[in-house]
Amino acid sequence: MALDEPILDDLRFQRDLVDEARKRIVRYSPEWTDYNVSDPGITLLELFAWMTELTTYRLNRVPEKNYIRFLDLLGLQLLPASPARCELTFRLSTPLPIEPDNPITAIVPEGIEVASLPTAQGDEVIFTTDTRLEIAGPKLTQLRRADEVTKNYVPRLGIEPFYAFDRARPQPGDTFYIGFDEHQPIGGYILRLSFEADETQAPGIRRDDPPWVWECSIGNGQWQEIAPSTRRDERDTTGGLNNAYGEIVFYLPLEARVDQVHGRSAFWLRCRIEQRRPEHQGMFAQAPRVRALAAHSLGGTVRATHATIITLEELGESTGDPGQSFKLNYSPVLTLRQGETVEVEEIVDGETVFVAWDRVDDFSLSSAHDRHFKIDYSTGEIMFGPTIRQPNGDLKQYGRLPESGRMMRITKYRTGGGVAGNLPPQKLQVMRSAVPYIDSVTNYRRAEGGRDQETVEEAKMRARKEIRAQHRAVTNDDYEYLAKGTTRGVARAKCVSPSEGSNLPPGTVDLLVVPAVFDSIRVGDLSRLALTTALGSQVEAGLDERRLLTATLRVREPGYIGVKVFADIVPSPYSNHELVKARVLETLTQFITPLSLSKSPVLATDDQSEELGGEQVSFEAPKVTLPNDLVTENWEGWEFGRDLYLAELYALIQQVPGVRHVRDVRVNTRPVVPVREGPQPDGTEARVPQLTAVVGRLLPVPDDHLLCSLGHTVTVVEI
Repeated sequence: MALDEPILDDLRFQRDLVDEARKRIVRYSPEWTDYNVSDPGITLLELFAWMTELTTYRLNRVPEKNYIRFLDLLGLQLLPASPARCELTFRLSTPLPIEPDNPITAIVPEGIEVASLPTAQGDEVIFTTDTRLEIAGPKLTQLRRADEVTKNYVPRLGIEPFYAFDRARPQPGDTFYIGFDEHQPIGGYILRLSFEADETQAPGIRRDDPPWVWECSIGNGQWQEIAPSTRRDERDTTGGLNNAYGEIVFYLPLEARVDQVHGRSAFWLRCRIEQRRPEHQGMFAQAPRVRALAAHSLGGTVRATHATIITLEELGESTGDPGQSFKLNYSPVLTLRQGETVEVEEIVDGETVFVAWDRVDDFSLSSAHDRHFKIDYSTGEIMFGPTIRQPNGDLKQYGRLPESGRMMRITKYRTGGGVAGNLPPQKLQVMRSAVPYIDSVTNYRRAEGGRDQETVEEAKMRARKEIRAQHRAVTNDDYEYLAKGTTRGVARAKCVSPSEGSNLPPGTVDLLVVPAVFDSIRVGDLSRLALTTALGSQVEAGLDERRLLTATLRVREPGYIGVKVFADIVPSPYSNHELVKARVLETLTQFITPLSLSKSPVLATDDQSEELGGEQVSFEAPKVTLPNDLVTENWEGWEFGRDLYLAELYALIQQVPGVRHVRDVRVNTRPVVPVREGPQPDGTEARVPQLTAVVGRLLPVPDDHLLCSLGHTVTVVEI
C-alpha cells in the first residue's frame, strides 16, 4: 500500500486557533469579558491566528518542495507545449498551365506565415508551412482502359473517341485510368479535369449522380477514394461524361504517390463503375465517348504548424565559465529540426567563423572536446556543459566550453504551441507575405493537436510511472506509458495482448493509439481520430529504442463504434425544458466518448461556434459532472472493450438535474472509420453506413474498440 504522507498543517484557523485562544482568555486574563468580534483584543487575536496559519501553511509546503527537488535530481523536466497542425490550401489566381506547354510554376516557400484574423479574445494565431509547395500545370501522359491497357489514348484524342467503359455493355467493375507525369508530384493538388464528349441523353443513369467511384494511387498498389468537389463553382458538370463539355474537380490527398499500373509508372487516377445506390443511380446503358481531355491545377495543399520562425537570434557573449546558460527571447520552443542549432564563434585557419554545435539530451556522455549544448524546450533556456567534481576529487568537464569573449547565436528556431492553435475550419486566411500567382489560402479542416505545457501535477504523476518503467518496455503498462511520453500528440494508448483466434504471431505487441484531438471530439468531428502516418511513426520510433529485441511492435488506431442514443425524458415541473435537454445531451456526449472532454480545455473563438457538416455547433455547453459510480478520477474516456449497458444510460440520465423520469432509451450503432468521417476538404459529405438498432439490453464492445457519440436525440414528453 502507499505510504501515508505526514500532514504538517493540521491546524484550522477558526477551530484550532481562534476558538482555542478564546478558551484560554478566562485562564490568563479573567478580567477580559468582551469576546465580540468588534473588540480590539479579538481583532488582534484573529490577526495572530492568521499569521500562525500562514507559518504552518508554508511548513506544509516543505514536503512538496522536496518532492519537486527530487524530480529535478532525476532530470525530469516539464513537457513543453505541443503545436497544432493543419493542412493549408493555397488557391491560384489563375489555373495552371495558362497555355499548353507553359512552364510557369507557383512556389510557396517553406516557412511562409499564414495567420488568423485577430479576435476580441486574443491576438492572431500564426501557422507556418512545413515544406515547400510547388504548383505547376499537371502533365497528362496516360489515358487507358482496363481491358485495353496496351493502348494509350492521350495522343489519339481528337482522332478517335475514347470509350470510357466496355463498348458493348458497361458492367460494374469496368475501369479507366488517367496518368500524370511521374516526375512532377501532384499530391495535394486541386485538380480540374475538363472533358469533351459526345453528347447523349445519358440513358440509364442520373446525370447528377452517376454510378462511379474515383480513386487515386497512394503507392504499393493501394488506392484511396476521392470524391468530386461539391463546392460552389466546382461541382461536377460532366453528367457522367454524357455532356458535350463538363468539368470535374478533385482535392487530391497529400499521400498521392507514383505507382505502376500494368508496368507503367505514373501518378494515377482511376474511375470504375460501382453502384452505391442502385435504386437512385441506375446503370450505364452505353459507354461514354470522350473526345478531348485537359487537366489544370487550381491550387495545392501543404502541411503547416502553429509556430513562428525566429532566425539568427544572438545569445550573447561567452564568459568561458562552465555551466553557462542563455535564454531565448521566445518560448516555448518547438523541437529543433535539421539546420536549427547553436553556433559559436571560433578561429579557423586564422579567420573568425561561426561553428555549429550539436544538441544532446544530457551531458553524461560528452567529453571536454565535444561541441554539445542542451536546450529546455519549455523555457527556451540553452545550457552548456558543467564541471563536476568526481569521487576522487578531480574536476571533469562535460562538454566543450565556449571560449571567453566569443559570440553565440542560434541559426533558427520555432516558437508556438498550445490549445490556442486548435482553430476551426476556414479561420486561417491572412497571408503575411505575398506569393506570386497565389490568390488566397485557408484551412478547410480543423487545426488539431495543440496542447499546453505540462503542469507540475501532471509531471508528478508521470514521474511515478517513469521510475517504474525505467525507460524500457516490457509489460503492457510500460508500452502504454512510454507511448504517451514520446509526444504530447498521444492522448491514450492501449496495449492489447494476442488472444485466442487472433492473427497476431507470438511476440507481437499490438499498440492502439488515440491522438490528442479533444477539440474535434467536442464538436463532433470524428475524422481527426485517424492515426496519421507521422504520429504513428513517431510513436514507433520512440518505442523501438526501448522494446525487447524479441518483440515485434505494431502501432495502429483502435476500432471505433458510433453510438446514437434516443432518449425520452419527463422534465421536472417548472424546469427549463431546453436547458434540461442540453444537460442530457452534454452528459451523454461526455460519457460515450473516446477522450475525456471534462478535462480538456475549451477553446474560445470569435463567434463561439463552428460549422460542421452544414450545422452550427456551439463550443459552449452546460457544465455537467459525471457520476462517480460510472467514472473514476483518472477516467480518460470510454474504456477499451467495455460493454455498454442500457441500464447505465437510464441511471445516467436520471441523475441529470431537471430530469424527473426517463420514459425510454434506445441505442443505434454503426462502425466509425475516422478517415471517412466528417466534411471533406473538397466540400463533400462523408458517406457513412446506416445505423443499426441494438437488440437487447447490452452493446458488446471488442477489446480493441472504443465508443463514440454520434449526436444524440433527446425528446421531452409530458405525462
